[in-house]
Amino acid sequence: MVNRDVVVAALALALGAVAIFESAKIPLGTVRNPGQGFFPWWTSAVIVLLALVLLTQALLSRPSTNQQAPGRIAKVTALLLILAAYTFLLDFLGYLLCTFLLVLFMLRVTDAQRWPVALSMALLTALGSYVVFGIWLSVPLPRGPL
Repeated sequence: MVNRDVVVAALALALGAVAIFESAKIPLGTVRNPGQGFFPWWTSAVIVLLALVLLTQALLSRPSTNQQAPGRIAKVTALLLILAAYTFLLDFLGYLLCTFLLVLFMLRVTDAQRWPVALSMALLTALGSYVVFGIWLSVPLPRGPL
């Protein structure tokens, strides 16, 4: 039986290689004066590097006899549904509230953190990302009712 990590790493490696090839057609520029292809090329290169690391680990490790935790598919499905809801509710509720609720959901449901940890991390993530994107980088984020 082929290990799932080998399949995922091979797919990521193939997609990363195609992305590197395609982004190399766009002017890269330099570190001080990046071109349009600078970010896509380096992102693709990091994906290829990480895929190689995962592939190496998957090929060198022994197959595990442990079964995956029950309910894992349900957690992934719930996360995909909440991400879809996030995109639809973002304009209505605003960036801060939506991001807070998304991170809170991820920490409570998919990771089962304690309430104080989940609430504080959700608050820090929402506020921190708002400061970085909304204030420092001047990205127009949905305001919402707050």
